[in-house]
Amino acid sequence: MTRSGLLRALSRKADPWIHRLRLAWERLTERERRLVHLLATLLAGLALWTAVTALFWDPYLAKREEIEGLKSEMLKVLGLSQEIQSTRALINAQTRKLGQEERGFSLIAYLEEEADHAHIRSQVSRMTPRNLPSEGAYRIGMVSMKIDSVDLPHAVFFLARLERSPHFIRITRLSMKRRFNDHSKLDLQIDVEAVQPT
Repeated sequence: MTRSGLLRALSRKADPWIHRLRLAWERLTERERRLVHLLATLLAGLALWTAVTALFWDPYLAKREEIEGLKSEMLKVLGLSQEIQSTRALINAQTRKLGQEERGFSLIAYLEEEADHAHIRSQVSRMTPRNLPSEGAYRIGMVSMKIDSVDLPHAVFFLARLERSPHFIRITRLSMKRRFNDHSKLDLQIDVEAVQPT
C-alpha cells in the first residue's frame, strides 16, 4: 500500500470519530463550550509545563546538585591542603630545631639534672643507657631509670618536667608500683628516649 493510500485509509477510519466529536460539540451550550476550552487550555498548560520541566528544569537541578557536590569536594581538598601545609611547616620547624640540638647532649646528664630539680636524685637507684638503631641522619639514645621510694607529687613533678623538655625526648615506658612496706611511696621504672643529630 502506498503512502497516499495509507493516509486515505486512516482518514476513512478517523472520519466517524471526527463526525461524532463535531456532533457532540454542536450539542454543547455556550457555557459548556467555554468549560471545555478552559479544560483543554489547562491540559495543554500542564503538558507544556511537564515538557519544560523534563527538558530544562530537571537537567538544571541535576547540574546544580553536581556543582554543589564539586564545591563541597573542593572545600574538603582546600582543608586538606591547609592541613598538609601546616604539618609541613611544623615538620620544617621541628627539623630546624633538631638541627640546632647540641651534638654533645647527654641524656644521662640531663636526667640527673632533672632529678636534682625534682629533689629525687638520691632515690635514683639505676640508670642504664642504650643506643637504638639510628633513623637516617638522627640517632636515638635510650636510658632506663629505676627510682625507688618516691612520693607521688615528686614523681609527677619529675615526669612533667621531662614531658615539657625543650630537647627531643619522650617517655616510652612508665611503670609505677606502690611499695610493700610504705603505701605512700612508689617505685618507678621509666624508659626515656632522645633523638639527636648523628
